[in-house]
Amino acid sequence: EKENVVRSVKPMSMLGPVYAEWKEALFNIENVILQTLGFTLYWIPDSHPHKFILYFVRVLEIDDNEVAQKAWDYCNDSCRIDLCVRCEPEIMACAAILMACSSNEIELPLVPCPWWEVFIGGNRDGDLSAVCNAILSVGDEENMEIRRAKYAFVPSLLDKTSFNDPESYLWSKAD
Repeated sequence: EKENVVRSVKPMSMLGPVYAEWKEALFNIENVILQTLGFTLYWIPDSHPHKFILYFVRVLEIDDNEVAQKAWDYCNDSCRIDLCVRCEPEIMACAAILMACSSNEIELPLVPCPWWEVFIGGNRDGDLSAVCNAILSVGDEENMEIRRAKYAFVPSLLDKTSFNDPESYLWSKAD
């Protein structure tokens, strides 16, 4: 009889006001849960470097589509690490374009000032270099710290447990 009751309940319309109210309530509760777990929601940027790549390539008058694709790929690689919360998206886009042009042997203007200063301002050479090194390290399988960061579990507040490890205390108690 329990199965028949479940089958007779019609799904809620996604366009209705009740659905919108429940959806909003769910999002609010999800934010409370994430904040309780220690996530901070306000410092994750709402813009990504991908948004700037095609614009920057067009301004630099680079006609090679391969450069834009390679820069886009570098931005995709940057999503595997924490650059999006440490760096401005414009710097990440400039770093991706710099590496893409370098790998395709395309020279960009450095006189009267380096080309990236137009997009990110002066005295940002160190930031640009750090982002380039971080993105390049994603593919460095020899670096043990990078490998550990990519495959390690998120540590829990409890000893010898993890949020991601199915064998941990947290997962076994939920069963």
